[in-house]
Amino acid sequence: MNLMNKKEFDILLQKFENGQCTPEEILFLEGIVNESIEKHADLAILKDEKELQLEEDRLWNKLNDELFNKPQIRNFTFQSKFVQLTIAALLIVVATFSVYLYSPDFFQPNASIENRGLETKNQTKSNQTFKLPDGSTVLLEKNSSIVVSEDFGKVNRTVFLKGKGFFNVTRNEKKPFLVRIGNFVTEVLGTSFSVGIDSQSKLIEAVVTSGKVSVYAYTKNRSSKKLKGVVLTSNLKAIYNIENQTIEETIAVKPRILVPNIQVADFLFDEIRFGTLRDRLKLFYGVDIIFVNSEIENCLFTGDLRGLDFYEQLDVAFSSINARYELRGSKIFVIGNSCK
Repeated sequence: MNLMNKKEFDILLQKFENGQCTPEEILFLEGIVNESIEKHADLAILKDEKELQLEEDRLWNKLNDELFNKPQIRNFTFQSKFVQLTIAALLIVVATFSVYLYSPDFFQPNASIENRGLETKNQTKSNQTFKLPDGSTVLLEKNSSIVVSEDFGKVNRTVFLKGKGFFNVTRNEKKPFLVRIGNFVTEVLGTSFSVGIDSQSKLIEAVVTSGKVSVYAYTKNRSSKKLKGVVLTSNLKAIYNIENQTIEETIAVKPRILVPNIQVADFLFDEIRFGTLRDRLKLFYGVDIIFVNSEIENCLFTGDLRGLDFYEQLDVAFSSINARYELRGSKIFVIGNSCK
């Protein structure tokens, strides 16, 4: 079925109903049925039982007409009552399978699908860097592996990740780069980010180092145009809960300085307005800081933030005016009274 899309399959089913299938096409349908019975024994739950019964009755009636009112069809296909019943059952099962095919999720990524392609696994005790066909690189953690899709580079650049990896993606605006972990997808044009699954907590995390990344998840019961997802910029991350299929946007554990060639003296402050300090930290880290009390913007800060990470800098700065901060999603909210 990999080479046949929904429209082509629909045409083939119609040909079968009209008695126009060749022996080769009938064999092909039989193969689909054999495979679908093994993989989708519970197809009946994919559509309302009443609808399936109506469809089954319709097909039986249609088949009876085909069998007994069109002698030309029986020339090569229906040579005995046994074959008639076999093909009749085939038609019903294929029709039921077509209900599965037409469900919105069939043509979307599924967590149980393993894509065919070249697999590379890091079996060493340290992180290893591997180069991808488009020049991108991935730093795989130990026991992690990546499968490069067979059609990599044709429409997009899709890879399947098991474990954790850091990607540095070569920019190509015509062919997005997609990293899939089950139903969770990280999509970029060209940037650097890390993504991986924690097998114990059942969480998938994507953290952006530079650029912009779109992350989203396919769910079982969704419309074809609505996805759960967020757009991440530098120092932001998304946490996907596999069990309840939710995505939380937040800030990286250790935000990196985004400004090149920053000087140590840039973290020494002498009576700087907190409004200006906020703007400086936004420039340095790309993180939004919001004052719940706007009067805090005019308070003054004097201090040394050198050698501290982002959150330590916040602790030192806001404790100086007896204010506190909260992490709400991807933003920092500062709560405190006026310093006047």
